Amino acid sequence: MSGMKNQVRIIQFWRNSILLGAGDVAVLAVALLLGRAVVSFFSGDPIAIRYSLLLLPVWCGMAMTVGLLPAWGLGTVEEFKRIQLLLLSLFALGGMAYFFGRGYFYPSRLAYSVAWAGSAVGIPLVRSGMKWILHRIKAWGCPVVLYGDRVTVESVTAALREQPEIGYVPVGVFTDDTSDSKRIAHLPILGHSRESTRRTDVAIVPMRMATTRPPEELFDRTLTGYRHILLLPDLQVDLFLWVRPRTIGRLVCMEVSSNLFNPLSRKLKRGMDLFFVVLSAPLWLPMVGLLTIILWVSDPRNSPFYLQERRGRNDRKFRAIKFRTMIPDAHQALTDAMEQNPALRKEWESSRKLREDPRVTPLGRFLRRWSLDEIPQLINVLLGQMSLVGPRPLPDYHHAEIGPEVQLLRNRVRPGMTGLWQVSGRSESGTDGMQRWDAYYVRNWSIWIDLVLLARTLRAVILGRGAY
Repeated sequence: MSGMKNQVRIIQFWRNSILLGAGDVAVLAVALLLGRAVVSFFSGDPIAIRYSLLLLPVWCGMAMTVGLLPAWGLGTVEEFKRIQLLLLSLFALGGMAYFFGRGYFYPSRLAYSVAWAGSAVGIPLVRSGMKWILHRIKAWGCPVVLYGDRVTVESVTAALREQPEIGYVPVGVFTDDTSDSKRIAHLPILGHSRESTRRTDVAIVPMRMATTRPPEELFDRTLTGYRHILLLPDLQVDLFLWVRPRTIGRLVCMEVSSNLFNPLSRKLKRGMDLFFVVLSAPLWLPMVGLLTIILWVSDPRNSPFYLQERRGRNDRKFRAIKFRTMIPDAHQALTDAMEQNPALRKEWESSRKLREDPRVTPLGRFLRRWSLDEIPQLINVLLGQMSLVGPRPLPDYHHAEIGPEVQLLRNRVRPGMTGLWQVSGRSESGTDGMQRWDAYYVRNWSIWIDLVLLARTLRAVILGRGAY
């Protein structure tokens, strides 16, 4: 029976690896063809990627080596980071092959640039879709067993089920906290905490178990059959993303880095903002012009733009630029509406947002639905007052409602057009969600998080999720 389960696990490993790998290879092949097609369009040369196809098996081998196939246990940001770094390495190898193999093949720099850009966008998207399909048909991930008391098991199980893309599927529990029950969090209890199983290669274990018995007994006897052991610290708060183990002599430490407080990291973030805004200017500048004309024609008595004072980095105030979406004398209209509707007042006081806002014009509702009203804030980004990604800039009345610790974190960075709060529910998550997600973002910033959040923002805008 044990051998059959091992065989099923191996089949699942290779099935997930092959399907994800096939998706990666398909995207790479299409991207390489697209690159050659662009070159052919300008030069008239025939489209040929014969030698470039050698990159495909190299990608598969490298992806397997760095854990991208099948990518079990990787969060979205970590997987995205590994994909991008691996693509850079792959195309760098292609460039080296060109340098040392002159006379045999001549890849175009333009073709490689287009292929790299297409792969950088396409591979994460295809992988995400592939995982979603596999999860829906219950063919994604590997089984894991959990150790610990009832509270720990329930917490870990909930986290794994909220993020199925990670690929860890809980199948059983080892615990001494039975409480006359045969299941915890709908998982069967497989035994007490000194037992183990061969059903899986992965176990999630609380660190405190190493303090209640000799570590040698725990790791060399109970857990010795698992290939991967995830140690769960006692600090179970949603604070940190980048945590690295460090050893100081015999001591084991966990290092937490605050990247956004590094001056070089802030310069990198600023450079990325300028790069994307300038690069996309041919798209957003005509859109700003067109929407300005439409708003002016619909209401020539008022400016198409609305400037609201917001708090920025180092608590400096600036004027955030938006398209006007509200009626004149909007404040009085809101006051009158809340006096007549107590439910409306309660909704406003809880989140400072209204699903049916009496101040918003029909055209303004359309602009908000697709987040078009915020496009002029790209000018704030160019001026250095905002960033593409960061905590949402708040007016004074809203800033005063958040906790002092969160205020301190927010004041250290530029506010953003989008951020973790917006893509984690946008208006639906309220002020509590803003405090949680904005603080989490500042603590854990990296260029990879920004790129992932920009992609998620595009998806949220297209779906119109949480926007009102």
